[in-house]
Amino acid sequence: MKKAITIVLLFVSTISLAQTNRGTGNKNKPNYSESSEIAVIYNDSLEKFGHGKKQKSAAIFVNGKFIGDQSTSDVINPKKIDSIKVEKYDFKKNGKEFDGKILVEMNPDYRPNYMTLDEIATKYLELNANPIIYQIDKNVIDIDSSEYLVDESFILKIILDEINTTERGTKVNLVKLITKTPENIKEANKIMIRGTKI
Repeated sequence: MKKAITIVLLFVSTISLAQTNRGTGNKNKPNYSESSEIAVIYNDSLEKFGHGKKQKSAAIFVNGKFIGDQSTSDVINPKKIDSIKVEKYDFKKNGKEFDGKILVEMNPDYRPNYMTLDEIATKYLELNANPIIYQIDKNVIDIDSSEYLVDESFILKIILDEINTTERGTKVNLVKLITKTPENIKEANKIMIRGTKI
């Protein structure tokens, strides 16, 4: 029951803070099929190149501590949430504009241990001098890794890959953090049987 309430509250807060384009309906939404032409979509982060439109988002505070924008909601353990409150007004934090706050209070018996992505990498990994790309579950993180906070106790595992880039001889460290969601725990516990002979 508590999980259902948490999901509803997160959904309501996201909708209440989301910016919508009223009156357009689905006129501009493409209908994809096997014969569709390639669709090019510019993410908000490409605004500096003249593409996309940077949207403000809500700031998330956990037990009164600022942890980041709405993208950090993936690293909050939903089973440990006691309450959520939404405040809608424009303000600035760390030089970034926000259009509201999502105030999350965790259960009194749960103490999240927030660390930056860089602190997590330093604590758990031995890295070379290659640049680092961080990924949490399926989302690539495009926020400053020295500011992006993650609850250390909500991390299931960390996977380090070294990937080649299109530039010859250049490699990048890909640090994947897998959180303790029910889906990730189920996937991590799967037993894979390879081969056809016993």
